[in-house]
Amino acid sequence: MSTEKVSSPEPAFMRWIPLAKQVVQRTLGLSWKDVLDIYSYIPTIPLAEALALEARRAGSDTHITLMTDDLWFTSMQDLPTRWLREPSQVELAINKTVTAHVYLGGPADARRFSSFPLDKLDANNIGNLKQDKPRQRRRVRQVDLPIGRVCQERAEAYNLDYSRWRQSYEAALAVDLDDIMKAGLEAAQKLIGRKKVRITSNFGTDLLFETKDVSPFIDDGIIDAKDVRSGHLETSLPAGKVVSAILPNSAEGQVHFAEPVFLAGKVIKGVNLVFKKGKLLRWEARENADLLSHLLRNAAKMRVDHLGWFAVGLNPFAKPCMLDNRIVKDDVTIGLGYHPHVEPSKKQTAAEFEATIGICNVESS
Repeated sequence: MSTEKVSSPEPAFMRWIPLAKQVVQRTLGLSWKDVLDIYSYIPTIPLAEALALEARRAGSDTHITLMTDDLWFTSMQDLPTRWLREPSQVELAINKTVTAHVYLGGPADARRFSSFPLDKLDANNIGNLKQDKPRQRRRVRQVDLPIGRVCQERAEAYNLDYSRWRQSYEAALAVDLDDIMKAGLEAAQKLIGRKKVRITSNFGTDLLFETKDVSPFIDDGIIDAKDVRSGHLETSLPAGKVVSAILPNSAEGQVHFAEPVFLAGKVIKGVNLVFKKGKLLRWEARENADLLSHLLRNAAKMRVDHLGWFAVGLNPFAKPCMLDNRIVKDDVTIGLGYHPHVEPSKKQTAAEFEATIGICNVESS
């Protein structure tokens, strides 16, 4: 009889251990006092397991919340708006306990968004904001790592080249966070204090505004003690952008989007916005203009129709071929309303609008 031992196969999560170590040790700095919550869909379970294991190795307690595409989409389709607008009592309880949170992205098949009206999506966003309030009050550190959205289904829904998107995302994810931090400090230095900023592009964008005398937010993939004291509780991975607040009533000019806006399984193309005295004066889109109008009219109803902030990408390895290009070097993002990380004391709503407009020239004086 053979006594040779049969080796067990390596767990699927082992390939994610290096990334998990970075998140736990470098990004969040977890220790014995921490409780980490990880929000996952089925495709990202191995990464969730790796994060939980590394957090436990650091002495932290862990919890994994698992959602599925079928449950999420069927709930959105079948449940009333009244139910969706209310916060989950379970999530509220979790958010009153955890000290750190990681979101791994999903659902995968964005084509299924057409199965329910946009009002359901608006209601769900409001419910999410309500249930997340305990995390904000308690200064819970949060990491947006939506790798679950980098999938073939979303690529098909938004007509993206999946292989290029995946390659760009993984290259950007592997960047040295210290390099991003250095680039962020250099970019922020140019925006400190009241600055006059002009943004131009080859697509016709010509926008002028003044920044507020508020410290810019550097999204460098690291949440340290200084960030927590300043109220900067969230970062994203891949990392790489600097965000600055815009003085109300100062924005003048027009924005011509070189990139489409992706939302609810649809692609909004040819977006043009015109600002006057800080307010969004008019807008147009070549494709899916009705979807853009829905977003912007909701913003106007919530009184967040002013240009409130802009961001510039810092990551040299990211390419403008992804679902989210905010980190692409020199790619500019604009947003209506208040940015929660630049001005955390300002009230947030579910009607805010933000989008990348493409590679731009940014001049400040």
